[in-house]
Amino acid sequence: MKQQQIPYAPGTFAACADCRREPLHWEVTGRTSREPVVFGPVPVRHLLECRSPCRRKTKLHPSLAGAISEWGQLGETLPLPLPAITNVRPIRARAKGRAHG
Repeated sequence: MKQQQIPYAPGTFAACADCRREPLHWEVTGRTSREPVVFGPVPVRHLLECRSPCRRKTKLHPSLAGAISEWGQLGETLPLPLPAITNVRPIRARAKGRAHG
């Protein structure tokens, strides 16, 4: 598999919902080691990936439009933040000097 980054002007893609950075566009040729063997040419595919610590990315798509569509949906389907837990109590410490056994 060979990946090539395609540069774009800032503001081309929607910003990442996690880190607010713009994704990189990767053009992929070939297949990954997890894909089945295909005898014949493998078409060029596209993915969008955020290179910051959040590492969000789309699946491989046959067109850039499909990757852009999935990128927009990723921002809408992110998990909601966990509710604050207020009933947490500290664990009791063991009594000192007792035999443990």
